[in-house]
Amino acid sequence: MKKMVALLLVLMLAFGLVACSSGGDNGDNGDGGGGEEGLTGHLVIYTSEPQDLVTEMLEAFIAANPGVTYELFRSGTGDVKAKLDTELQAGGTDADLIWFADIGYMYNLDEQDLIMHYSPDAAADLPDDYKYNDGMGHEVRAIYAAIAYNTTKVTDPPKDWDDITTEDYRGVVALANPNYSGGAFTTLMAHIQNEDLVGWEWYNKLKAIDAKMEQSNGTLSTKVASGEYEAVVVIDYLPRNAKKDGSPVDYIYPASGAVMVPTPLCIMNTIEEENVEAAKALVDFMFTTDNQKLFVDQGYVPMNSAAAEGTDVPTIDEIEVMPFDLEFYVENSDAVRQEYVRLFGAE
Repeated sequence: MKKMVALLLVLMLAFGLVACSSGGDNGDNGDGGGGEEGLTGHLVIYTSEPQDLVTEMLEAFIAANPGVTYELFRSGTGDVKAKLDTELQAGGTDADLIWFADIGYMYNLDEQDLIMHYSPDAAADLPDDYKYNDGMGHEVRAIYAAIAYNTTKVTDPPKDWDDITTEDYRGVVALANPNYSGGAFTTLMAHIQNEDLVGWEWYNKLKAIDAKMEQSNGTLSTKVASGEYEAVVVIDYLPRNAKKDGSPVDYIYPASGAVMVPTPLCIMNTIEEENVEAAKALVDFMFTTDNQKLFVDQGYVPMNSAAAEGTDVPTIDEIEVMPFDLEFYVENSDAVRQEYVRLFGAE
């Protein structure tokens, strides 16, 4: 499959038709992220991250490494996993790197020796909760499930998860479909394993007040900004960016703990040898000062806390996080998903 892709790329280059080329000057970014002289390769990235934000980051990497080209497949986590599964069952995958929100799925790939372990020097001092399985993958920036609300509709902002299950929010509170959104599924799994803090009781309360469900976090962010919903459970960078852009939106990290949604960047072991160094260079690039500042500009919580100085973006040590048991996640994902479908009818 990859040989065919490589042949097609050669033909496309001959006619000047490659869409994702390595444009830009090979300039130094001032912190060692200026690229490796002579670095070449072609990288295929499968991700559930927002296409515009990922593309901005990749273009910065390409500008520093003009000998590298890339292709990007972007969809919801469920769709990305389905594509990977189909390709792997057929004998291989085009993906060189994967970046989406299903840490249990990635662990299963790792158990099958499908992920290349690589630990960049810059990740050595990350807290243990942000790096996985001895080099399987690392968080390059952090995202958290939070509660966003419309400031023109809500006069008494929520402070914790249970505050949005009251009659005041009947029909005007929403969350994302965990069968499409990896962030929503991770949030569900964290909630269920912390029964004393949230648990199934919380979801039953939401159902009782006619809580709505949307396919994606992006839709939730749009609809809470418009006032269609008064409160939503959503990934934090979305309401942070909406607020910065002037929308009547604010957000809170629940007092009993936000959910940190693991989205490690991983290199696939199926990658062709000639592309390995480019893949490692991309992972290294994620931790450069300039790219960490880019993540902050995009609304993300950086791994390098210094990058957030002078901004309204919090640092990882400022956010109270709900306990997360990865073993519970891996062992109980199917059962929890089935119960959610039974409760909400979400396929």
